[in-house]
Amino acid sequence: MVNCYSHPLPKPPRGHPDIITLVQHYKELSFSKAMYFICEVCGYDYYSDHSMTKENIDPILTFLDLIEPTTESKDEVPLRKIDEGVLDMYIPHPNLTFLEEGISVDTQKLFEIGYSLYDNCITIPIRDELGALVGVKGRTTLDHEKLRISKYWFPVPAPKSQILYGLDKTYEHIKEAGKVIVFEAEKSVQKSWSYGIKHSVSIGGHELSETQVLKLERLGVEIILAFDNNITKEELIEEARKFVIRDNVKCIIAHKNSNVLGEKDSPVDCGSEFFIKLLAEDTYKIPA
Repeated sequence: MVNCYSHPLPKPPRGHPDIITLVQHYKELSFSKAMYFICEVCGYDYYSDHSMTKENIDPILTFLDLIEPTTESKDEVPLRKIDEGVLDMYIPHPNLTFLEEGISVDTQKLFEIGYSLYDNCITIPIRDELGALVGVKGRTTLDHEKLRISKYWFPVPAPKSQILYGLDKTYEHIKEAGKVIVFEAEKSVQKSWSYGIKHSVSIGGHELSETQVLKLERLGVEIILAFDNNITKEELIEEARKFVIRDNVKCIIAHKNSNVLGEKDSPVDCGSEFFIKLLAEDTYKIPA
């Protein structure tokens, strides 16, 4: 049906143009916003867990769950919309720690950085591509090494394998730049934004999920993997090979500038000038 239109649709990275491609193209929407639009038109809840019994299987919900599952790991919570009132538990105020690391006050306000007195942690609200609150990540301000606790955790669990953090704010910049920089950590997106480099997202770790790969492919732009310095070249290549079309996938590998970054540093941790230098000198295409 889709291919019957007089104006040819852009071919998605996987398979043939589908109804989602049609909506994306003619309404000029991102992948997730097109999905949301389709759900609204069909009368379905985008944030539903799509639970179905054998006797009550809806083929449309089955299709949506195949394209964008509400959960990908049995250890994760499903994608769901959280009441904005949750953020009232935190003090909405920029913090000195992030400022000293290069994240400006304005950027902290934009990304709603706060503080939890109860949990003794800096709070990072996690929003999906539609801007809905889907979790809260915390960075402890306690001596985590001495106490043997995690430096980062989730006071409000989030389905991180389903999220491209920051995309609700960076989408237009990504389309304008024709490329997306993919970091591991949410802080790297904030730091990059502070430097005026606004076409980035983070995946919340160093392993791309199937959903994250699909969402990145559907952006239709060049993809630059900018993972932390402790990720090996072989691991980077393995992640890059998850993409169907690899001609537009590149990786930052600090060969020429290997003595600057610390072992666990993100490529953006040593300032904007050095990061721009990495993009220019140490960004490589992945061998087929």
